[in-house]
Amino acid sequence: MNDLLRYQGLYGEQQLPLVTDFIHIEPLADRSKIYEWEIEEHIHTDLVQLFIIEAGSGILFSEGKRLELISPCVITVPANVLHGFHFEPHITGDVITLSVSFYDTLLKDKAPIKQQSNLLYCFPFADNTDMFAEFTYWKTKIQKEIFEEAPEKLLALKTYFELLYLELYREKFRNTSDALLSNNRNLAYFQQFQELIRQHAQNLPSIKKFADAMGITQTHLNRVCHSVTRTSALKVVQDFTINEAKKYLLNTSYSIAEVAYFLNFNDPGYFSRLFKKRVGVAPGEFRKG
Repeated sequence: MNDLLRYQGLYGEQQLPLVTDFIHIEPLADRSKIYEWEIEEHIHTDLVQLFIIEAGSGILFSEGKRLELISPCVITVPANVLHGFHFEPHITGDVITLSVSFYDTLLKDKAPIKQQSNLLYCFPFADNTDMFAEFTYWKTKIQKEIFEEAPEKLLALKTYFELLYLELYREKFRNTSDALLSNNRNLAYFQQFQELIRQHAQNLPSIKKFADAMGITQTHLNRVCHSVTRTSALKVVQDFTINEAKKYLLNTSYSIAEVAYFLNFNDPGYFSRLFKKRVGVAPGEFRKG
């Protein structure tokens, strides 16, 4: 795991977009051909992806497993899951990338659908091209919404994505193709830790209590976080808190002290010092841009 490629942004990039509702779409070939159609096995720490492949072929790799890709197909790639690709030249399709913060707003009360969406999975549509046409339709609608300014833009995008994930969930029950499920225990623990952090965002417990809830020791949890992110469990929690602070600072007019209290900091001064240490600028400077 020491040589694991981790990207905070898109493949080959370490810059995580500051926009909370980050949604990006690009032709699959644009990035793949830069790397001669070989995408090394890697993880995205804060991004979720959908590959909508219309024509061509390739191979999906994950933790020693490989899956032949036959178009048309749709691939779901959760955050913090190892994946890599070999694509044949001239493959056509698109890659849609969502920030975890936006993805978390989808299907909040639909746990079974969300659970399915959190798997690395390939959905083949060679025998159901009519259904695949629906996905290309939603992709086109999403692309249009991203690049145009229209009333209730965010609502429209959420609706299209929820429809897309709903149909993938239904397709799972019509399709028995192989999934590439992550069997790496550290990654599985790390995903569970992240989910617990999100569930307890309003009242974050101690690292020990997180570890207890996961059925492991605090030392084990720190080893898990270091193996995946090369940092401690405490810093993983702090990163989550800082990202929440960024949302408040960019999208509300609350004072710095109010943001600190919302995030359960009793001392706004400590919050400001931590923010500057982790981000590089004070909260007020960050808000000004």
